[in-house]
Amino acid sequence: MDENSEPTVQIKAIIKEGTRILTPKEYLKLKEKLSTDYICICDVLLHTGMRMPEFIKFTNHPEWYDKHRKCIELTTEAIRKKKTVYKTRQVNLTSDGCRAVEHLFKLKKDNLKIPSRQAMIGVLCRAAVEVGLSEGDKGICPKMYRKMLVSFLMKTYPEKMFEIAGSMGHTLEVMQIHYTNLAFAKDDLEDIKKFLKGWGEA
Repeated sequence: MDENSEPTVQIKAIIKEGTRILTPKEYLKLKEKLSTDYICICDVLLHTGMRMPEFIKFTNHPEWYDKHRKCIELTTEAIRKKKTVYKTRQVNLTSDGCRAVEHLFKLKKDNLKIPSRQAMIGVLCRAAVEVGLSEGDKGICPKMYRKMLVSFLMKTYPEKMFEIAGSMGHTLEVMQIHYTNLAFAKDDLEDIKKFLKGWGEA
């Protein structure tokens, strides 16, 4: 190595409770190795923060999506987690989130198949390894999209904690304990702000 050259810095992966938190740049990198269908599914999971069972139920109910109000109204039927305090939930969206949802239902009409959680883990892990994400496939799973979104929101809009909790279906205690101490690099924070632009603004 040239004595004047800068040493290569290995970017440390962000892993929260065994689940990977990708930065926006890392997510874009991961998508390079995903099919069109998988990109659509992952985009919706990330923009909505829905749990996988909620997402699967939502794919059969396009009427839950409200384009005018930029949100999804999840019913009791969709929220199957027994311990949640929210029996129904309004999921706030950005404009990009709305486009992701509309693309999902367009592909659904063209016979989009929703993979199982296990199948998704396999595809996402292989893609992560192929694009050289640090730590390889550690913590790569569908649940990471939900954790990514709430981490992004809490870092950008801590003053909207009540609104974020309601949208994600978390208690304030969970939000404070698990999502108030993640550190992102300065350029990642700028990317996160762009990603979230317009969130919760009908």
